[in-house]
Amino acid sequence: MENQETPQEYGENNNDLILWLFYTHIASKIPYALGNSIRQPFLEKLLKKIGSDVSIATNVKLLHPQSITLKNKVGVANGVILDGRGGIDIDEYTIVGFESVILSCTHQHQKKDIPIRDQGMFTAPVKIGKDVWIGARVMILPGVTIGDRSIIGANSVVTKDVAPNSIVGGIPAKFIKDR
Repeated sequence: MENQETPQEYGENNNDLILWLFYTHIASKIPYALGNSIRQPFLEKLLKKIGSDVSIATNVKLLHPQSITLKNKVGVANGVILDGRGGIDIDEYTIVGFESVILSCTHQHQKKDIPIRDQGMFTAPVKIGKDVWIGARVMILPGVTIGDRSIIGANSVVTKDVAPNSIVGGIPAKFIKDR
């Protein structure tokens, strides 16, 4: 069993902890439509909010799921990591590509005289608009807002907000053209 962080809020409620562990180590591994239908009731209890017709593929890791909202018809591909510590809100018809990572928390690092590990964490919500396509292996950093109908190219690192109807890509992600 791999070492994964359990949500802080689940420490006091054994039923929630068992639910999260079952989802993480069993339900998230079952493939195809059967797996998605088995995952759905777990997601309804684990996530802050989940809309209708949401598709979550195998091996999706949910960290702090109680702060994650997935609206109607969101699709999340295999191997995605959603770290909801600062809050993640993904609007309807958005698809998140294979092995992408959405972070709403990161380490502080401004003080050179204090080890990074001892500087604490920075959290900021991530908001992803409607009908957004996030390509494979994209990383989205805390505090980013991605506008409606945007496309994020594969292997990009999104460090700043993305305007609606934009196509961006690269490291860091930069505007390529209007959609």
